Amino acid sequence: MEFFDVADSVAILFLLSVVGYLSFVAGVLDRPTTIKISRFVLNVALPALILASLQLPEGGTLLGDLPGLAIAIVVFYAVSLVAAWVVPRILRSPSAKTGVFRFTLIFSNVAFMGFPIVESLFGRLGLAYAALFNLPFRILIFTFGVLLMTEDPEERKMFGLQSLANPGIVASVLGVLLIIASIRIPSPFIDVIDLLGSVTTPLAMVIVGSLLASYPARDMLRDRSVFVISAVRLVAIPVAVWLVLRALPVGNLVVNVVVTLAAMPAAVNCVLFACEYGSHPNLASRLVFVSTLCSVLTVPLVAMLFL
Repeated sequence: MEFFDVADSVAILFLLSVVGYLSFVAGVLDRPTTIKISRFVLNVALPALILASLQLPEGGTLLGDLPGLAIAIVVFYAVSLVAAWVVPRILRSPSAKTGVFRFTLIFSNVAFMGFPIVESLFGRLGLAYAALFNLPFRILIFTFGVLLMTEDPEERKMFGLQSLANPGIVASVLGVLLIIASIRIPSPFIDVIDLLGSVTTPLAMVIVGSLLASYPARDMLRDRSVFVISAVRLVAIPVAVWLVLRALPVGNLVVNVVVTLAAMPAAVNCVLFACEYGSHPNLASRLVFVSTLCSVLTVPLVAMLFL
């Protein structure tokens, strides 16, 4: 895959995040407003995008590739979990930081950056695979992810499985059921869903930029461990996933989509979860900032060399 083709797609997203950054600096956005927009994207626009992406004429092709996608998802999380266990131990990270580091290595920015990049590179069918990939991602992030970010043992017992009944998972399950039943959503409903889904990309990247602008950039560039974790997140994990998947009976499109998602920077949820569950929001912010900034170069490189 050509470097500049991918770089162009990533650059567009990066410039959208710059709009969010400048909007925050100019006072057009503030943190409470950004959080509200984030909730709209997560609970309305993103589920609409997921549902629309699963309304494909190639539904039979999609279902036929589900075994390969399942294998790829298992490989992705196996590699990520190994990295999350080994790398903090090598860095001799303080126990207080280990949860944030492990969260970063396991959970990439699948929705806010992964979805638009996958759609631009691989079309609606690729986006459909990304939407299905997002289903176990959501389950894990609201269970294991919460545990990683919760330092108080008593508070770890407080979260419930009801958190899994979120719009993103509901949209994914509904989309798969509609494919199995060969049901197409009629107009004008699918048109409304398409329009809502189309705002996900610009709003998501504006949110990323606005969140990053709320933290001092100078402070984010001082911690050596942040760069090590970011390098593993952006380069080592996707390369390892690619090496394993190439030896398994998995289709090229599935491999390309999963490796692309593996190459995404730290999930923005890293900051939100750190704030919500009493971990280290400043460290989480540094990881999101550095990995997102570096991804402008690393994502096109990974795509050029391995896709």
